[in-house]
Amino acid sequence: MEISTGLKKKLRITLYIVIFIAVELMFGYFTLKSRTLFLENSIKYGSYLAQAQTDKIETQLDEYISSIELAGKYVDEMVGQQTSDEQIQQWTKSYCNKIAEQFGDNVVDLYAVLNGHIVAANPWEGDDGYNFSAMDWYLDAVEATPNTTVFSDLYRDAITEQNVFTISLALSDPQNVIALDVYLTGKNWMGFSELPSGYGLLVYDSQQTLAYSSGQVDSNILQRDIAVNPTAEVSHYAGAIRQNFNLYVCKLCNDWRVVVQIPSDDLIPKQHMTIMNLGLGFNILNTIIAIIFLTKNLRSSKYIRYDALTGLLNKAYLVKYIRNQLQRTNGTLLVVDLDNFKKVNDNYGHDCGDIVLVHVANILQNCFRKTDCIGRFGGDEFVIYIDTILTDELIHTKVQEVIRQVSALAEQYPLSNLSVSIGGCCCKKGDKYSDVFQRADQALYEVKTTGKCGFVMNHRT
Repeated sequence: MEISTGLKKKLRITLYIVIFIAVELMFGYFTLKSRTLFLENSIKYGSYLAQAQTDKIETQLDEYISSIELAGKYVDEMVGQQTSDEQIQQWTKSYCNKIAEQFGDNVVDLYAVLNGHIVAANPWEGDDGYNFSAMDWYLDAVEATPNTTVFSDLYRDAITEQNVFTISLALSDPQNVIALDVYLTGKNWMGFSELPSGYGLLVYDSQQTLAYSSGQVDSNILQRDIAVNPTAEVSHYAGAIRQNFNLYVCKLCNDWRVVVQIPSDDLIPKQHMTIMNLGLGFNILNTIIAIIFLTKNLRSSKYIRYDALTGLLNKAYLVKYIRNQLQRTNGTLLVVDLDNFKKVNDNYGHDCGDIVLVHVANILQNCFRKTDCIGRFGGDEFVIYIDTILTDELIHTKVQEVIRQVSALAEQYPLSNLSVSIGGCCCKKGDKYSDVFQRADQALYEVKTTGKCGFVMNHRT
């Protein structure tokens, strides 16, 4: 009854721990899933904010393109009407002043190559030695389809030593080209002086040369491959060295690149991430602790069934097992007792006594089948239950082998005069455990009183 209660208690504890682990794992899964969704949504929100900044640049570039396309249209008409070079130059200067007002602090130059020479420019004073035919802005436009705008890469103006890029447009006659220089000198180039606090903006040309930066930026936080293969859609860049910024990259219509730097706190407040990380951390810790308790509980439950010294079944479980088997089938019960075991402890010490018990347990396991029930009944007494009735010849063979091996073991302890006595009986289905054990014990008593070191089978029912 004690073993039943203890086992039930162990099973109940095990069930509680398993349920707790299952709940923790489920909670951890949903916490991790929520954290992932939260991060994904914050990245999408950051993409939306970065797209708004990128759209400003696209709008400004579209205005540059519209301006030079409109200028090209008028110059084409004037060339077709055979307008004089002086009149074209005068119109060009007027138009350049007009768009300069439109673009605010940005410095722009507008000029044209007509019929093989520069006939209009602002503020062009004339330079017959200027070899425009070798300039990229001219060559790219001549090779392009008429009325197609071409952006140059960023370069440094030889006279002003300022960063500048050129937008050129091939006119109806491919040899005629109109060009617009945009100098990156204005503090509010493309209207980014009002970036939100903590934001940063970097613009690279197609060769990955930094053309413009604004806000709280540090180009050292970026890796070199950040703008190698961007798409026209804003995409999150996960390769930032610093973790307190989120970076977004986009390719502009002129193949330039834009990098928008957004503080992480604007997308994911630190306190929210801290709470989620702590929750996930505690969840993992609780799961680990529960698994440790489960492991210890399962290990400790082992001792409900097994003897700690020999590893055989203990008395309580052994008795319960035999009672159950007697309700199902016939069997054979053997009671094994070591003779003079006390002399082993007295002459060689209790440690040696424990070693002898372990050796005897191994002998019993070797001499009988793995399916036979072998247990330590207490002290130096062992019980073996075989779930069938053995023939006298077979049981005699097994018992004599046990006696022989114990005698060989006794030679290691000559002062003990160690031997083994065995009593047994046959069991019928439905017998009471107390009755069969009494019969086997009587057989053992007979061996003990007739000289020990022997075997008697009680055939009485």
